[in-house]
Amino acid sequence: MPVSKKSILSLTFVLLFLTAYPLAAQDFVVPAFKGKVIDSNTGMPIDGASVVIDFKKSGTLTNKEGEFQVFIPNGEYVFKISHVGYKPYRGRVSIAGKDREMTISMEDITKQLEEVIVSSVSTRKDIQTPSLGVSILSIKGIKRLPTMMGEVDIMRSLQTLPGVSSVGEGANGLNIRGGNVDQNLIFIDNTPIFNPTHMFGLFSVFASDAIRELELYKGGVPARFGGRTASVLDIKMTEPNLEKFKMQGGIGLVSNRVMAEIPVIKEKLSVLVAGRASFNDFLFKWFAPDNIKSTRANFFDLATKVFYRPDKKNTFSFSSYFSRDYYRVDSLFSLENVIAKQTSFDYGHTNFALSWNHYFNTKTSLDVVGVVSDYKSKTSSVDTVNAIDLNNKVSYKNLKASIDYQPNEAHKINVGLSAVRYDISPGRLNEGVVSRIATVLLPDEQSWELAVHADDEFKVNKDFTIQYGLRYAQFLSIGPTAIRKYAEGQPPSDASVIGVENVAKGSVVKSYGGLEPRLTMKYSLSESSSLKFGYNRMQQFLQLLSNNTTPLPTARWTTANEYIKPQISDFLSLGYFKTYNENVWETSLEAYYRESKNILDYVSGSNLQLNPNIETQIIEGKGRAYGIELMLAKKKGELTGWVSYTFARSLQQTIGDFPQLQQINNGNWFPSNYDKPHNLNMVMNIQPSKHHSFSLTFAYNTGRPFSSPSGLYEVAGKKYPVYTSRNNDRISDYHRLDFSWTIYNPSMKDKRWEGSWVFTIYNLYGRQNAYSVFFKPYYQGVRPYELSVFASPFVSLTYNFKFL
Repeated sequence: MPVSKKSILSLTFVLLFLTAYPLAAQDFVVPAFKGKVIDSNTGMPIDGASVVIDFKKSGTLTNKEGEFQVFIPNGEYVFKISHVGYKPYRGRVSIAGKDREMTISMEDITKQLEEVIVSSVSTRKDIQTPSLGVSILSIKGIKRLPTMMGEVDIMRSLQTLPGVSSVGEGANGLNIRGGNVDQNLIFIDNTPIFNPTHMFGLFSVFASDAIRELELYKGGVPARFGGRTASVLDIKMTEPNLEKFKMQGGIGLVSNRVMAEIPVIKEKLSVLVAGRASFNDFLFKWFAPDNIKSTRANFFDLATKVFYRPDKKNTFSFSSYFSRDYYRVDSLFSLENVIAKQTSFDYGHTNFALSWNHYFNTKTSLDVVGVVSDYKSKTSSVDTVNAIDLNNKVSYKNLKASIDYQPNEAHKINVGLSAVRYDISPGRLNEGVVSRIATVLLPDEQSWELAVHADDEFKVNKDFTIQYGLRYAQFLSIGPTAIRKYAEGQPPSDASVIGVENVAKGSVVKSYGGLEPRLTMKYSLSESSSLKFGYNRMQQFLQLLSNNTTPLPTARWTTANEYIKPQISDFLSLGYFKTYNENVWETSLEAYYRESKNILDYVSGSNLQLNPNIETQIIEGKGRAYGIELMLAKKKGELTGWVSYTFARSLQQTIGDFPQLQQINNGNWFPSNYDKPHNLNMVMNIQPSKHHSFSLTFAYNTGRPFSSPSGLYEVAGKKYPVYTSRNNDRISDYHRLDFSWTIYNPSMKDKRWEGSWVFTIYNLYGRQNAYSVFFKPYYQGVRPYELSVFASPFVSLTYNFKFL
């Protein structure tokens, strides 16, 4: 049978295919690439580690022997290997020839504290101790957050936590769980801070390099603390290194800083010196508009600590902290109906603390601390005719001692006593100054605050722990002073004065006192979850007088007296806490309720600065605050951060002793100046390699209240607003996104030098957030205007260095 050409071609194709197939199959067979993942410390294999190649193009899991294999051709690939509790591995791997095996070591971080802001000695400790409403902040974590103009800012970082806010950008101080700025007790190494901000609220006063950690008590305040009703911020300075010299610092747009740790006697005596200074106000001359070219603004901080350990049972430390601000601006200040052409503000702290700690044995130790602190402010104008020189001062002296005693594993007992002396100079105008403005010397105020406390952390069993304590505080306002007496049945006023009583030096003007019970309880639902309850009563004898939304640095401080009662707060809180995946994730839910009484408010048009009879300008009322705080945090790994949401209300009711004459908002409840019902914060830190890290923060909150006019009245053809309700409107909602990128150079560590660049964009998308609302007249009446403080993105670059 003849064979067709078509059959011959088909047979040829089949033969060629059969001949070529073994060769083709041999070319496309891909051998296995094998790997093994082990623990860097123990060398043990890691089971279940995720292996991802080229960003999820392929991947697998390790087996019980820590081994894996993938079938990939020769080339260069990016391998990412991760496992819960280990630092992720990321690197490029070249595969060529027979080199198709590798071993990867991963670093165990299950017991390692990551540099995140919300942290403690261990995550489990947060769950298994009775502490409630307490946040321990790592300064290393704070430095990773985006900053304003490159300035590491503790106060701004605190605002990323649930329950912490401020009335707006550039505000002076914090509002914590419905409290005013003066209701926060702020300590740095046992010394008080009366104004925690520089430049009227733009930056915090704390030299970050000198700080080790911060403890913020929003609830569950231990009995050893007293004198404020909202919170306690306890800041610890770094202990100087006893073995080798270290230095670090930074150069930035706003300020430059440096810190040195200097061993004097190895393992016994060492000194820490840290300073930060801003001398960049020459930028106003170069870049500012003509109307503010003469503005000057600079500040400095200086922190020192001498640490001495003569033996194993005794340690001594001497700390000092100084801060100063100088601010000069045209036409900002009005006093005694005179507007200064140019005004200077000069204010700051001078603090000293000496402490001795003695260890009797493993169960008992003694701590004795002496503190001297001065906060001064000066407002001046060099006008040759209407010169102004106004000085204020708060002097604080404290001696306290406490004993820690742990008789067994079930009890941790702390007892102590404290004596605080306040000397306040509320205002001295033009003392020894030639001016048309008359001299005014307000009488000084003197007082004592004496307290004794005891508390015990009692572990009833493995699941139930109770921390109970009691503090008794006695306040004495003393002479010399002159007290105005007013007609019975009439509110204090210049018209109701019937006489003056002179009180001799050292005599008691008025005395207040009372018990402050403290209680927190923890019940463990499991090893990873717990339920907590807390109650605090706290008294406050020192208060800040200011009718501004955010007080100026020159605002007046006063103590309780014949007419001003101490504030008293009763605070309840309940919380649920749980961790997941070997303490990598943590969730919390806290609810709180506070009732306060003797909250100060002010009559309309009040004059507080130089009024010798301040009782005629104030009305005492009561407050109510409540809220719910939710938080989800990832504490370990390549990506860390948290998301928090807070629903919070802060309300006031002001009805004085004479309701027909002394009430605000017709005696109805109204929102306080810092009432912001909804707050959302998100923080994300990413460190993909040892050379780079990135941080993002996002904040959203409801706009704060303000008083809006309900009508107009007309006088001589001009229309003026009429206000009938307090805080009846709100400014627009606030939101902001910040970004930072840190570039490290760890290869210099071998040369004892480590440097990093920090690039930051504050307010990334340029949101024009309103700070306040004011009204201006126009031809039909008045028109509202919103004022923004930071209405555009702020870009900064900072260089940080360490010499180790």
